Amino acid sequence: MIGEHSSGLLAPSRYRSLWLPLVLLLSTLHFTRGLAAAQRPIDAPWQQADVGNVGLAGSASETNDGDLQINGAGSDIWGTADSFHFVYQPLDDGEIRSNQPDQDASNPFAKIGLMIRLTLDPDSPHVVLDVKPDGGIEFMTRATPGGETTFVAGGVFNGDACGLRLIRSAGVVTAVVCKLINGFVTSQTLGSVPFPTGMALAGAVVTSHDPSTLSHGMFPASPPVVSTVPPPWYPTPVGAVGLTGDAFTENGTFTVRGAGSDIWGTSDSFQLVRNFMMGDGDIIARVTSEQAANTFAKAGVVLAGTFDNPSSAAVILDVRPNGVIEFMARPTDGASMMFVAGSAASFPVWLKLKRSGDQFTGFVSSEGHNWQVVGMTTVVMRHDVSIVAGLAVTSHDTGALNTSTFDHVLVTTSVPAYGSDDVGDVGIAGELSGLGAGTVALQGGGSDIWGTADAFRYLYQNLSDDGQMAVRIDSLDNTDRFAKAGIMIRDSLDPSATHVMVDVTPSSLVEVLTRTAMGAETHWIGGLSPTSFPIWLKLTRSGTVVTAWASPDGSNWTNLTQASPDISSDALIGIAVTSHDRGVLTTATFDSISR
Repeated sequence: MIGEHSSGLLAPSRYRSLWLPLVLLLSTLHFTRGLAAAQRPIDAPWQQADVGNVGLAGSASETNDGDLQINGAGSDIWGTADSFHFVYQPLDDGEIRSNQPDQDASNPFAKIGLMIRLTLDPDSPHVVLDVKPDGGIEFMTRATPGGETTFVAGGVFNGDACGLRLIRSAGVVTAVVCKLINGFVTSQTLGSVPFPTGMALAGAVVTSHDPSTLSHGMFPASPPVVSTVPPPWYPTPVGAVGLTGDAFTENGTFTVRGAGSDIWGTSDSFQLVRNFMMGDGDIIARVTSEQAANTFAKAGVVLAGTFDNPSSAAVILDVRPNGVIEFMARPTDGASMMFVAGSAASFPVWLKLKRSGDQFTGFVSSEGHNWQVVGMTTVVMRHDVSIVAGLAVTSHDTGALNTSTFDHVLVTTSVPAYGSDDVGDVGIAGELSGLGAGTVALQGGGSDIWGTADAFRYLYQNLSDDGQMAVRIDSLDNTDRFAKAGIMIRDSLDPSATHVMVDVTPSSLVEVLTRTAMGAETHWIGGLSPTSFPIWLKLTRSGTVVTAWASPDGSNWTNLTQASPDISSDALIGIAVTSHDRGVLTTATFDSISR
């Protein structure tokens, strides 16, 4: 399969949203591809404008292949005033992300990229993340109206590039670049800068650095995405909803507001926050609250063939404001939605939909560990493409909104998936590198994995219910005698999340650590005297019991200890590295990562 790592591990579902279904195209897309394609005006809510004294007028269009093409002149995005072509839409807190852009500019200071700016005035405060013709990346900002633009950080886009991302939250904008390394997708944070709060404009920019010449730029396969929820999630209205809904996240909680007449009959209308699923898998969420006047309002989890067809074949498991649980299915496109089975619960309530071939099962739980079957049904959906997995909210009233909150939201898939992130205050961005032959180097900063909050780099997968991971650790830099590299099962990416970890220090001392509840102290619960590198480590989970193992050869395993922390069934499992020195990177090399 294109884009697979040699071990068969695909890029993570948590990061696929815009980047990853299209990462597979990046190696074959060329700039000239879009120029011959049929073009049409850009779709709302996108708008476009020349900003500043550009010289030649710019333009933008979309192709039938999905490319966004932008032609822009202008002297530069620099100094105290800018001149460029801008394709934009409003954004408060949220983010804009795109695939790796391309351009045909000849001037070495021409730019294509993403921008958040307060106004269309040439001297407006802004943050820009752009790429020059030589692949150089620039993260820059103008902090005040008419102030100088300053360079913050940079890098280089090589063949490992995936895309760009600007994240705006609580008066700060963070720049992130995406890289694809040996089939793993990793995000590298370039930096963060203050930015005024309130409504702003987010979009794509092109400047030729020459007012007499147009630069032709392209974002392949899709325009940038503006979203108020993190990737791979994306809010989408389905059908004739009436009032416009929205969605945002804070500390892992999704707040979704949706109108719509119902999810019923032959056509639905609701607010969807969509992800996707490849092959078999689960979607899990805890519905913590639902505020709607109509008793037939719904909030729940859904699996569907497509997101842009309100009559799509679909399966939904929802809860109504009165606690009634509904498990329903539309067996084929255009058929009537059928009630399959029901139950009753009190908030908060855990919901899970499981797909196994064409069989779909709905489960409910009060605590996320013990699941009761609500019902089963058969719906035929394609297996060779991804299907929609998401959160669904309808008010049963096109003139009113249903405000519902979800947490512990997770999509798992039979296609293994990895994500790579810094957790906590690491002081310096970590990074993932492929060394060939299945070996990876993971660099991490951070003060430690200890106390009540952690700081480290994490390469992780979704773990639903039972499972395990084993790995051989070949080396670990000695930045501090308490530096760590190992395997961790963790409840979430929150720095204070519950976890179990088996790790090795630079002296080859093996230790087992656990934080048994959110925000609690981390404790040492077992270990092994120093031996030598390389060393094999393994974590297994069966029910609520996590067991740590160590081996000198990957065949003869020593049971180190067991723990039963309060980790929900929808957890994360992966390899973790901390330097035990904030702002300093340590490098660990891992081989033979297996599940």
